[in-house]
Amino acid sequence: MKDTHSLAPPDALNATTLFAPLGLIGFLALLQAALVWLPAGPHTALLVERVFDSALGLAGIWLAVRLIDLLIWDRLLPHWLGIRAPRLLRQFVVVLLVLLGVAVLLGRTWGLALSAVLATTGVLGIVMGLALRNILADFFSGIALNIEKPFDLGDFIVLRARGQRNPFVGTVREVNWRSTRLLTPEDNLVSVPNSVVAAAIVENLSYPSPVSEMEVDLTLPWDVPQAQAERVLSAACTEAWALGATGGDRPPKVRLTKLDGSGATWRVVYLLDPRLRGKGSALHLLLHCLQRHLRLAGLHPSGLGTVLQGGAMPMASTLSQRQHDHTLAAHRDAVLAEVTLLQSVSTSERTRLAQGVRVLALGAGQVAVREGEPGDSMFVVAEGVLEVQVGDSGDRQRANVLGAGGVFGEMALLTGEPRTATVAALSPTVLYELDRSMLAPLMGERSGIVEDLAAVVARNRQRDQTRLDNQPSDAATDLVQQGFVKQLAARIRVWLGAR
Repeated sequence: MKDTHSLAPPDALNATTLFAPLGLIGFLALLQAALVWLPAGPHTALLVERVFDSALGLAGIWLAVRLIDLLIWDRLLPHWLGIRAPRLLRQFVVVLLVLLGVAVLLGRTWGLALSAVLATTGVLGIVMGLALRNILADFFSGIALNIEKPFDLGDFIVLRARGQRNPFVGTVREVNWRSTRLLTPEDNLVSVPNSVVAAAIVENLSYPSPVSEMEVDLTLPWDVPQAQAERVLSAACTEAWALGATGGDRPPKVRLTKLDGSGATWRVVYLLDPRLRGKGSALHLLLHCLQRHLRLAGLHPSGLGTVLQGGAMPMASTLSQRQHDHTLAAHRDAVLAEVTLLQSVSTSERTRLAQGVRVLALGAGQVAVREGEPGDSMFVVAEGVLEVQVGDSGDRQRANVLGAGGVFGEMALLTGEPRTATVAALSPTVLYELDRSMLAPLMGERSGIVEDLAAVVARNRQRDQTRLDNQPSDAATDLVQQGFVKQLAARIRVWLGAR
């Protein structure tokens, strides 16, 4: 986008910029002196003299503008007073100088009464001012904004305008003579009149630091063990941080802040960088992670509130409290019911799986599986968060983040393929492991489950690929997926010995 905005500092002028107007003045003076020797009538000589005087006057105005730029705008104000004049103000001063200079030339050179010229100009100015009062208000408001500088290019701001229910939120892209343009978190360009901006309450989230501290409060019942609550909330925050919902080089902090009749209130303190993610989007992703981790852990807030820079918005909840104990089959069954890959199995089949799963506990930093290792099992994340790493051991990169309810290793379980990535815990984690010996009997009893599992794996694969390519799925891709489902179902039957 073209920058016509005065907040960006202009290039400093130097003395060479005076050469052009000085050269023009010298050339006109020499030419005028030479024309004196040419024969001409009195009327022609008078006309030529007035034309040259006018040209010299305009060249003098040009020289005066350059001198003001050099001495005042680029020397006096920045170096002596520590401020930079807005471009709008500089252009306004140029217009005034030109108008005043032209009025003086018309009066002195062409014999027009200066008072009449100024009076006519004043009348026209009043008429134009009344007709263009809104435009002029935006223009002078733009000058005021450039002098006061409540925000700069690239700043993320919130404008709370009078009479406007919802604030204007976005990144400043341009401030021109009429409006301020914001790029919203939804990638929409909003043009706000400068007069509205000047009268609005401006919240600059990028100054003095682009990163601001935000808070979310959750109240859990009294009977939730403190260690479990802290562990589950910290895992949710770690996942949100790894997904880019929060800023900083560490996950958000979890603190116990209040004890009262409603329960124990925990506060999540996180950093927001609006240059990377908008306030609403960041809060949405953080709450999504918190809700999913709490639900899979069997924890239900007795009250949920959001605190943004001191303002609370309580949202009451009447859900009953039931904590999950990973040693109980019924609770493992409740977690497996959340797994998309197992949606095709019946309730009784899922109960059998829940009774036979192996519960694994990992500490932060421990590796669940390593790339290239053989395997015949998959893992369900019951609690905690892990990262999927790909690449050489010396240069591994994070390819994905798995929180509560996530699944990995399904291809090894269904086809016997070696592990395609290394998966390590980012926080204390609880995993449910389902191996080949548990799934083979189910497939032997009901052959249709093979196609169901293959279809789910294909849909997940297509979803991940679409998200990676950032392109919608098309009919050709769907046909390819159908072929993949048939091939995968055949491989599953061979590996698990299903019918």
